[in-house]
Amino acid sequence: MKEEKSKHSPRILVLEPDEPQASVILTALREAAPDALVEMAYSLEDAQRLVLGVKPDLFVLDVDAVSDLGQDFLYDLRTSHPNARAIILTGVHLSQHREEVVNLGAIHFLEKPLRHDAFVQLVRALIQPEDTSEKFQGTLRDLHFTDIIQLKCMSGATSIVEFSGPNDQKARVFFESGQVRHAVTPGREGMEAFNEIVSWKGGTISEVAEAEPGPKTIDLDWQMLLLEATRKSDEKNAGRGKKATSTSKKTKPKLLVTDDSPMLLNFVKEILLDANYDVITASNGQESLRAAESEIPDLILLDYVLPDMKGNEVCRRLLENPGTAAIPVVYMSGFTTDLQTEQGANPNVIGFLNKPFTSDLLIETVENHMSNSPEEPDPTEPQMSPSAEPRYAEASFPVEQEPAYRETSQVGQEQAQTTEAPWWSAAGPEPAATSFTAPAAEQSDVPDPSVTGGLYLCGDTRFFSLNHAMQTIAKEKLTGTLRSFWDKESVDLLTQDGQIVLATSRDPDLYCPEAPVTLANVDPERIAAAKNEQRTMGRPLFLMLADEDLILREPALQLVQHHGQKLFAQLWTQPCVRFLFEQQGSLPNFASQVPPEPEVDHWALASLRFVQFPQLGQRANYNPGSIPAYTRDGFERIQNLRLTVAEAQFASQFNGVRSIQQIAKNLRLDLKFARLTLFRFLALEIVECWPPGTGGSTEQKGVFHRLKQTIGLGE
Repeated sequence: MKEEKSKHSPRILVLEPDEPQASVILTALREAAPDALVEMAYSLEDAQRLVLGVKPDLFVLDVDAVSDLGQDFLYDLRTSHPNARAIILTGVHLSQHREEVVNLGAIHFLEKPLRHDAFVQLVRALIQPEDTSEKFQGTLRDLHFTDIIQLKCMSGATSIVEFSGPNDQKARVFFESGQVRHAVTPGREGMEAFNEIVSWKGGTISEVAEAEPGPKTIDLDWQMLLLEATRKSDEKNAGRGKKATSTSKKTKPKLLVTDDSPMLLNFVKEILLDANYDVITASNGQESLRAAESEIPDLILLDYVLPDMKGNEVCRRLLENPGTAAIPVVYMSGFTTDLQTEQGANPNVIGFLNKPFTSDLLIETVENHMSNSPEEPDPTEPQMSPSAEPRYAEASFPVEQEPAYRETSQVGQEQAQTTEAPWWSAAGPEPAATSFTAPAAEQSDVPDPSVTGGLYLCGDTRFFSLNHAMQTIAKEKLTGTLRSFWDKESVDLLTQDGQIVLATSRDPDLYCPEAPVTLANVDPERIAAAKNEQRTMGRPLFLMLADEDLILREPALQLVQHHGQKLFAQLWTQPCVRFLFEQQGSLPNFASQVPPEPEVDHWALASLRFVQFPQLGQRANYNPGSIPAYTRDGFERIQNLRLTVAEAQFASQFNGVRSIQQIAKNLRLDLKFARLTLFRFLALEIVECWPPGTGGSTEQKGVFHRLKQTIGLGE
């Protein structure tokens, strides 16, 4: 049910399966917010569908309407709609002192049956923030452990929930029929442990499956328990505040973190804020330079490879500006050993932090280098970390993980050490190597690459992913051939103005190892002749057979696409593929018969679907606890992809907190299938994986992250 209003009206989504109760809520909402667009969902599935692509300002959710509404749902809302507010309706009687607990969290709980005036007043306060008092300022961004504890208790849950604190502490709370009966943290249990958990700011939550029930160490009713824990937390924080006021009058140390990965930026920012640092973030070199000049940070954490320039260029410009020349810089990189050669070139570089890193290593690195403040260091004498060798974080990834699955910002760092040129460059006056020049027999159909500049880019997948090469071709709108070399005949990918036309090989048996049914009635001699032409020209055999009217044109084009994508699929799993792109003024004549695919991502994903789990080998050994999250442009790209139902459901689970194992469990997927699906998104660099415990909240992730997928393609 929808009430159409102006596009500037506030949006309210209501989850209420009980129709009489839904009618009561709708009547109250019309009075509280007559201009609002109200969307009614009668099931959790309806609610998930309605919020795709929209941004409700307020959620009204009946906790009794859905069996154990669960923390996953709220955490998804927190990551996808951090600025929204939420009202939870419950049949549980709430204590008269509960406001002291509510103020610690973000959710506003209301008892049923609803008191009309109280509900109207609360809705008005939440959707009109300019008129609100302080107690109504909480948004889902401020979701706290107490909110989840209250929700679990109100839903009458019997379960075990694991909490991960801001410094990676692990704790568990045991619920029995809506009451907290036990809690445990390192070195504590019972009420003492529970009080500590409530005091934690930030962290993650997950359900514990198949765990033994704990002892009953807590007898208090959950509301009194929360109230007592909240009071102790307030007293503790008040004591800290007085101590801080009396002992430190200096401002917080200021850090500038620069990286093009939103996942890393949010992770680093959250950890450093909890460590009492003032944190500024930038996503590229220009933003970093502007922030450094305006904010004058005490230390800069700088990714070496950024979208617009390299780290050494950023450091050079910092040195040229008298206002920023004294700011020390620590490089963040997956290849810090190689980057140590850059230190001498830029005296403001004082250290290195190897990716991926844990929160403890991050804090230790910052503390070690923060003493080199702008007032103290001699910028002409760069300092290294106490250890000459870079310290590695506790990562759990396969040793031979391919760069296609690295963080996007790390691509190209190895080659950056040997040359200042970008990893691809426009060709010089020399043509491509003679081995790539068309034989005389095909000069009439294959243009001479030297006419239009020849070699445009080259690399190999130990340093640069196939996806990176394809995205460059699309961005630069290139016409020519991406030629890939491996342990078999090379694979040619023909592109026209950045659009993919077809993939082919001069080995027809590699291209089409088994004769399709379409060729069952075709003269074997004509098939052999078509294969011979493919060996000479690279022209797919199906196009020649169609030209001779031996098969229909439409099936021929479908076979060209099918076998080309299946051929290219073999490259995704190879340990190393060398590639180069030959820019050409025009493609061979036979390519004009094939309609191009405008979207590179569509073609690449279709190719990746041919990859089977056994082909992945070591690449399938993702740590089940690893956390997938969208890259900077990944979530935008995935909105335009034609996903299968299974892929769309899988992608909807990425929220920067949920692990591969949790996703598989939520969707009831075999872990092999989950890893295979994840492989596709990693190869496309739509997501990146982080080790367990490094998840963070970010607005770029979540189940309701404006995922506008087109469903309907079968596996």
